[in-house]
Amino acid sequence: MKTASEHRPTQAIVNLKAIRSNLKHYKAKMAPNQGLYAVVKADAYGHGAVAVAQTVRQEGVDGLCVATVDEAIQLRKAGIDDLPILVLGLTSPYGIAEIILYDITVTVSNIAFFEIAQDQLNETPNGAELMAKGLTFHLALDTGMSRIGLKTGQEIADFNQAIKAYSWAHWQGAFTHFSTAAEGDNPYLEKQWAKWQYLTDYLPESVTQRHFANSAMGLHPKYGPLSDIVRLGICLYGLYPDDFVPLNWQNSHQLKQVGMDSVLNQMVKSPLELELMPALSLVTEIVYTKQIEAGECISYGATYKAEGAEWIATLPIGYADGWLRAYHDIQVLCQGHICPVLGVINMDQMMVRLPEYFPIGTQVTLIGQDQGLFNHPSLVAQESGTIGYEITCNLSQRVPRVYL
Repeated sequence: MKTASEHRPTQAIVNLKAIRSNLKHYKAKMAPNQGLYAVVKADAYGHGAVAVAQTVRQEGVDGLCVATVDEAIQLRKAGIDDLPILVLGLTSPYGIAEIILYDITVTVSNIAFFEIAQDQLNETPNGAELMAKGLTFHLALDTGMSRIGLKTGQEIADFNQAIKAYSWAHWQGAFTHFSTAAEGDNPYLEKQWAKWQYLTDYLPESVTQRHFANSAMGLHPKYGPLSDIVRLGICLYGLYPDDFVPLNWQNSHQLKQVGMDSVLNQMVKSPLELELMPALSLVTEIVYTKQIEAGECISYGATYKAEGAEWIATLPIGYADGWLRAYHDIQVLCQGHICPVLGVINMDQMMVRLPEYFPIGTQVTLIGQDQGLFNHPSLVAQESGTIGYEITCNLSQRVPRVYL
């Protein structure tokens, strides 16, 4: 296997064709005239923000979403200067000069942001120039997530009156997040929808971008088409919101019929009726093998004791790479075999049982396909008590990303 580093074979392989395919299939489900912002926060959910942003820009998205100003600046410095970038999290007003300089759209939830930002601009040598350029912002509305945002009509009315004092601030949009969007029809979703309608009645007509749709909500048959923008996150990367996993991938021990070729060529539909391809694979190589005898112990705390003669392999990946100790029950794939982890996962290494001797340099797959077997990130998540988002987001920068 050709690796990104000549010193260590562990790497994440990102299939940009899968990203393009997922975007294409999702856009086909959207209503006409809806905007689509690709969510590339958290280094594009571990896939690499710059590479993914460059890819979706070529495919004609309307904007990008990130979580922090630093993430937005990274994209601007990478040459992505022709798309709006919306920071979904709240931002410190003390960085207002850079925010305006890099043409970043921020999220706010109170007028205090502008009070402090005004003071900062007044004290900045080129403050007048920055104010002439102006700031674009979206207002966060709290419809029931209880995370950020205004939650009463009076608060919005007061904000609308106060913002008029800041002529350099352009109020472009308002948004919320539905906490049960991935659960289909849900009484709490209806409650949040009613709250959204109530709050948006207080917005001035000049606020033209009103959005609530994430990957799941964008496909809601009743409400999805009513969001001016869809913020496409997890589905862009070929995963399904929360617990949505293709039915024929439900049991990772019975996946011999589902290899990557069938995924790429035939696709598999989720309960969302959406065709997606996982974009990320995680692979490494055996760096050491040996045979142990009955009674020999493996790993910290001597947590595994061999019952008979076994071949074991050491893999150069551990929890510092994002393959967490909680994944100790996740079996890896090697030469068409399912290989269990032995003992606990170490910081930089882990040990697995081999069915037979395999030489140093043999590829091992942790996420992805191997000779007709497939480890789906969401199944890794299910078996370790978490969600698919966490599996890819946890991959550290120590793991090189290789793009296909």
